[in-house]
Amino acid sequence: MDWKIIANAPWIWICGFIQAGIGMFQAWYFLRLGSRILQKHGGYKREDISSIARGALITAIGPIMAEIFVMMALVIAISPGYTWQREGVGVGSVFTELIQASNSAIGAGQEFGTDSFNMVGFATAIFVANISCIGWSLGAALFTPYLGKAREKIAGGDIRFLGVVTICSTLGIFGYSAVNNMKAGGGKLVAVVAGGVMSAFLFKLADWINKPRLKEWALGIAMFAGMYIAHLFAGAT
Repeated sequence: MDWKIIANAPWIWICGFIQAGIGMFQAWYFLRLGSRILQKHGGYKREDISSIARGALITAIGPIMAEIFVMMALVIAISPGYTWQREGVGVGSVFTELIQASNSAIGAGQEFGTDSFNMVGFATAIFVANISCIGWSLGAALFTPYLGKAREKIAGGDIRFLGVVTICSTLGIFGYSAVNNMKAGGGKLVAVVAGGVMSAFLFKLADWINKPRLKEWALGIAMFAGMYIAHLFAGAT
């Protein structure tokens, strides 16, 4: 039997819909729970919570579209059914899924995305992808209840210091990713520089024209602008 038949089997799609449904329910539940807590203990009004939710939704558009672009490569390389089952509920990073599938094929003595990739390679890719999720899944299940206490100890009760730590951590993570892509040169270098310049410009523009809501769209616009400019100047490199 061809591995593509199994990869697009009805039960694969059904499992994907079930997982996506669980993810949507969790998102709705925690959004509702968070709104209640903010209103009851945080002193936030419903209008404030709606504004926060809108900003989060708009800011997420850019990263989501970037994920979708990479998912297209996973769809073409393996199958729509497998991709939906893995990413419909955000099982893992779509970027690492591609790397895992490629390395799995090499381990099985095959080449990912070519005619040599068969049932053995597909089974190996699935096995490796699921094994790689066990570590962070167990970590999240076992240590999440203690993260709040750890955060309070690190901050020492100072909320402002906790904010500084959060910002520095975010800058470190994205800075590390940006530097690694810049070191690759070519289109990646152009995309990082163009995206950074565009993001800074949009934030300044929002202040100049007194439109603070423009900042909510800055990340998504900057990502698309960076990719487009990189394509114009460096092609597919």
